[in-house]
Amino acid sequence: MNDIAAALDLDAITTHRRERTTAGLTLLHAGSVTPPDDEALPLVYALTHHRLEGAENAARRRDTSALDWYRNTAGSTLARLAHSSRLGPRIVIAPNENEMIRGPHSDTPYYVLGPDTTGATESLDVLADDAFGHVAATGLDALVAAHAALICLTGRRRPDQTLRSFAITRLPATVFTDHIGDAAVLGRDLVHEAAHNWLNDALAALHITIPDDETYFSPWRGTQRPTYGFLHACFAFPLTMIYAARARTCSIGAAHAVLADHERQQRTQLAAAQDDFTRVVKLIPDLGLRERLDTVFQHARTL
Repeated sequence: MNDIAAALDLDAITTHRRERTTAGLTLLHAGSVTPPDDEALPLVYALTHHRLEGAENAARRRDTSALDWYRNTAGSTLARLAHSSRLGPRIVIAPNENEMIRGPHSDTPYYVLGPDTTGATESLDVLADDAFGHVAATGLDALVAAHAALICLTGRRRPDQTLRSFAITRLPATVFTDHIGDAAVLGRDLVHEAAHNWLNDALAALHITIPDDETYFSPWRGTQRPTYGFLHACFAFPLTMIYAARARTCSIGAAHAVLADHERQQRTQLAAAQDDFTRVVKLIPDLGLRERLDTVFQHARTL
């Protein structure tokens, strides 16, 4: 566990997040901005970007009332949605499908916190907190604590249905995901999307742009994908493989079957992606980040 935890510990990300949070809060409400402490930073970082997104949408609609709310009121109002968890302050929401929005920044309908946002039910809060427990048991708690501060549960599915989860760059530290009502499986999907958020922050912190003039075959999607998307898959799926291998031994019933099946799939897919991953990772100019990505990928290959 220690090798993976060390690979995911990148000081540049914390510095980047603190600077982006301070800049965002200053833009929303000019004046004295007190940087959040380390425990509060992930959630404040997430909320700041929801406020920025909401304010931009309001300005585009020329909705001065909504713009004023995002600039002056949203901070304290949204903070009250947070609850304590074993991974620090979190917000868990579960909007209805008709509350999701479509925009140019995501292929999938997503959600932006607003004045009408309410927290998820107590049972969903408990589900999320139990998922945090499974994540902590696998040693991936620091990843989820920092990069899944705001969890948007987008719907319940049956264990035999395909689960949909995603993250978008404009709303870092936010995870959108379906669930089957099982904490161990939810933990896997939190790890997956937290990994995407981690890599987005790492690339931004290190000022790295991934060239997208080449495509590579993605065994996960069965199609060619640009370099950026392929690299993301080669980071997120190995981490879910590591999670599944560690969490499966303590799971039962449907969760055990789902995680065991995930392991089997990833073993085949990671093997298929190995040669292209070896080529793509060399495009990362920062040696430290390149080694971190390789450590995660190769560790998953050993499982």
